[in-house]
Amino acid sequence: MVARVRSVVATVLATVLVLAAPAAPTTAAPTDVCAPLIAAFEAVRQRIVVHNAQPNVFDQNQTAALAAYNAEAAQLTAEQASAQANAQACVDAMSSLASGNSTLDVNPPPERLLATLQNAKDKIPNGFVPPAPPVVGKNWRVPKNSPPRDLYDALRADNPGNLGNAVLQGSPRPVVGGQDPAYPNLVFGANKKGASAASPDHIVPIAEQLNMPGFLQLPPEYMYVVTRSPVNFQWLSWKANLSKQSRSVAGMSGVDPAWQAAQVQLEAQTRASLEAAIARLLASRPPTTP
Repeated sequence: MVARVRSVVATVLATVLVLAAPAAPTTAAPTDVCAPLIAAFEAVRQRIVVHNAQPNVFDQNQTAALAAYNAEAAQLTAEQASAQANAQACVDAMSSLASGNSTLDVNPPPERLLATLQNAKDKIPNGFVPPAPPVVGKNWRVPKNSPPRDLYDALRADNPGNLGNAVLQGSPRPVVGGQDPAYPNLVFGANKKGASAASPDHIVPIAEQLNMPGFLQLPPEYMYVVTRSPVNFQWLSWKANLSKQSRSVAGMSGVDPAWQAAQVQLEAQTRASLEAAIARLLASRPPTTP
């Protein structure tokens, strides 16, 4: 009986160890973001090692000791399964957020920002219900007097920032003189530094992300990552970005119809990816989060 229990624990352990090694270079960064959950798994693993090193041969007069040993094995097996599920959900979510054929990484927030995000989140009352989505053509907004406004401001600040020549959605930064896909009769001009006047765009605006199911229940570190996820960035011309603002591309006028149709499809796919990642992250809350 004891040997069988130890065998089960060892089998589970061998499966879980894969979590600490991301499958591809693009998933290396999520290891940092998911570090608390991977550490929680490692802590259970170490307890299993200690358990398996204990004396495990019992005679007929040691039924209580046998029962205690097997009870501990069962408890550790359950904790190991939970730790595995939490860490795997986090890694899967971060891997999906890091996709989008981008050269950007998923990175945890700077420590100085965590308290600001937490304080802003704490201002949102329990049971807060986000407003209804805007009609097509109207912007997603977070009113200045609404409970999530401070959180929105903290997440929106310097987001996305200067992305240099990063590859977004499989495309490098457009070159000066390159055709603008949104307005085929226009080309990309140059900015003050000589690079193309291209702008990194949130495919799904941050204001909409705050309204997604479960987003406001996420820990601050996950909110930060979701709103800066590489899967949600693309290059647009300044003209296209200013025209789009924080609304759906479906509401833009005067743009190339084929480009608009492709953008609407990309928007829907990205929205689904973000919502799926949020759901996974809700199931993998860091162990230090209340």
